[in-house]
Amino acid sequence: GSLIQEDVQKLLDEYKYKSGGKVKVELVQPYLDFQAAQKLAEKFKLTSNENVVLVQYAERSKILKVAEMAEIDPGAMMTGGAARVKSFQAEEKISSAISALVQGKPAKVYVTEGSGEYNLNSSDKDPAGYSLLSARLSSQNVELLPLKLGEQEGVPADADAVMVAGPKFALPTASIAALQAYLGQPGRLLLLMDPGAPTGLEKILAEQGVVMDADKIFRKVAVLSTAGLTQGVNEETVGTRFSVHPAIRWIENVGGSIRFGPCRSITIQPAVGANPVKAEMLVETSDRYWAKAWPLAAGKKSDFVEGEDRKGPFTVAAAVDGTVPGDRGKESPALRAVVVGSAAAFANQNISPLEVDFMVNAIQWVLGRNESLGISPKTPKDFSVSMDEGQQRVIMLSTLLGIPALTGLLGFFVWWRRRS
Repeated sequence: GSLIQEDVQKLLDEYKYKSGGKVKVELVQPYLDFQAAQKLAEKFKLTSNENVVLVQYAERSKILKVAEMAEIDPGAMMTGGAARVKSFQAEEKISSAISALVQGKPAKVYVTEGSGEYNLNSSDKDPAGYSLLSARLSSQNVELLPLKLGEQEGVPADADAVMVAGPKFALPTASIAALQAYLGQPGRLLLLMDPGAPTGLEKILAEQGVVMDADKIFRKVAVLSTAGLTQGVNEETVGTRFSVHPAIRWIENVGGSIRFGPCRSITIQPAVGANPVKAEMLVETSDRYWAKAWPLAAGKKSDFVEGEDRKGPFTVAAAVDGTVPGDRGKESPALRAVVVGSAAAFANQNISPLEVDFMVNAIQWVLGRNESLGISPKTPKDFSVSMDEGQQRVIMLSTLLGIPALTGLLGFFVWWRRRS
């Protein structure tokens, strides 16, 4: 904990400053104020001498160990060096604690199973699992629960949202009807769909103004091989253009691009009939991409064909928002959904901090939480200066001779001014 204690204290001061006084920070040092420390230990049942951050809101509290706020690499210690901080997780853990305390009980998000969806309860070692994403969502005060629509009647009444993560084949008719009825309540949905065979969800989405195109996105890349530099085709889709929608606005502060891996395109259109919902783009590619009908027909290749394939840019993530008029002119809770043209991008083997942040903020918006506190761990950057022997000699002579000479020159100047 001592390795990052100063960084944690600075971070807490930043919370206090940026909150405009809403966050109060108090530092209690046992060696300087033993009685105050003892009272806290008794009240919150602290049983060790470890440094902790105590987060309190109203009558609720959480205790965070400073030692668990970073991932430490002890490798350098084996050769006589110092331990190094691999990732600084204090901001993520403190923000998650604040979020959980303020929101109270966790939101219940039911995750569909039974149609080849990604497994959120897999091991972290499973490259195709969703366990890393699951852990981050859980840290955001979200409870993930299995939903087997074929074994129960409809979506549970206590569902705050439903997540469908990459079904490999068509959902049963009864499951489609249950999801359609849930959205009509109106419900909250997070839907991730890889390119591939129809799942039955396409019609429901089209009614809400979102068309999941039956295609796959490609782009040309330079390939270096024994034959030299050649052009190749790549299915890695990168989102580089973002709307100002609340679900994606956070990226303005961090910058960067979001990797969606193999991805299908999304077309935004007006909702069906008198449906008051509005669909809009969240993330878009550059114009370097093209989209081919998928799965490929026999004998077809993924290369671009003029007049047959569509050129980018393409929408790869969209949001659906709407209000439903209620009794006496009041509005009932609005339908909210985030739809993404890829599910593989969020598997353990592919997901990176930006993709995690995208998913966390998407589900926070779907749940109606205005401000997300989803923050990925930060990797400290090491800066070093490389110098040859000549440069080192110049630095040494400047330090040993230059500074004393400069001091003497300054003293001589002061003496001369006084004489004159």
